[in-house]
Amino acid sequence: MHSGHLHDPLALTVTSSHRTSEGVVSYLRCACGAWEVRTPATVATIRPRRFPAID
Repeated sequence: MHSGHLHDPLALTVTSSHRTSEGVVSYLRCACGAWEVRTPATVATIRPRRFPAID
């Protein structure tokens, strides 16, 4: 998946969720290593960091 695209819902695992005054916030982890943070108003995707190879 590229940043900006939603991940396959079947590949996401809910790692945490909690209720706030604005609604439920959920933290999901994709099989590719990316994170999604979902609120009632938004979905944010955080890509996994890629470290350069060390020779």
